[in-house]
Amino acid sequence: MSRATVAVVIAALSLAGCSAAGSAGASPSVTSGDISMITVGPSDTLAPTIAWPREVEFASRQSKVIWQGDGEKLVDGQPLLLDMYIQSLATGEVLENTYDGLPRSFLLAPELLGDDIYTVLLSARVGTRVLSVSPPAGQSGDEPAIVIVIDVLSDRAVGDRLQVDDTLPQVSVTATGEPEITLTPDGEYPADLTISTLVQGEGPQIVPGSFVVAQIKVVYGSDGEKGTKSWKAGDVRQTSWPPEQAPFEGQVGVGTLVRALDEGLIDQTAGSQVMVVAPEEWAYPGEGPLIYVIDILDVWNGQI
Repeated sequence: MSRATVAVVIAALSLAGCSAAGSAGASPSVTSGDISMITVGPSDTLAPTIAWPREVEFASRQSKVIWQGDGEKLVDGQPLLLDMYIQSLATGEVLENTYDGLPRSFLLAPELLGDDIYTVLLSARVGTRVLSVSPPAGQSGDEPAIVIVIDVLSDRAVGDRLQVDDTLPQVSVTATGEPEITLTPDGEYPADLTISTLVQGEGPQIVPGSFVVAQIKVVYGSDGEKGTKSWKAGDVRQTSWPPEQAPFEGQVGVGTLVRALDEGLIDQTAGSQVMVVAPEEWAYPGEGPLIYVIDILDVWNGQI
């Protein structure tokens, strides 16, 4: 799925607020709102709570960093994984909440995020939390002003690499975090499904029924041919790493994924990188062994 086709509330509302900021000025009898009047706190769920004085009118676009992250610096055009919480400043209605669910993928581009949020994120790092306000939108200001909390999540596994059995394929990473998979020299692979944790994450654990967001790369373990398609050992069968691609999303342990993932990801944790060496019977008939490398970005167990 292309990142550009991901339908999310933030892009539409932020851009609409940008285009209509001059159409709905604050009434002289109403106090003009400022982003400093808004506070963000915890809740009983993973989502934040947002509080603001209801007697004021927010008529200008403003954004600020609540806290700065300590991860990689963000750069123009890069893939982003964002948790977002959006409320109407007029009614308090929650318009979007990914904290109690799965985060959304974007590219760091003004046409997707709006100029104001884009500018703030250009000076931010992974782990940053941003607060943003957009004024009423629409031809006559009929769309309410909104307040947005955004957390920038990592789009790759982060942590110390663990030792892997040298009889298995070996994995290194590029500067972007994309795994590079070196096959075994003899082309021999275990007869059973083999799971290796390459980076140990500290997030929620995957259990049957968990929803996950992950970066995934799959390569063929041997030369092969199936119908009109042929490949060499090491060729890429599937990848979510190109910037225009959104991360993989799925539910684990309910029979909707290929068996190698459906069973191989159980008990793994968010933030981990995992290698799954899958014999043909665990993957796709006629395609031989496959090597999966999965960066588990987020796990949601709220409905379990």
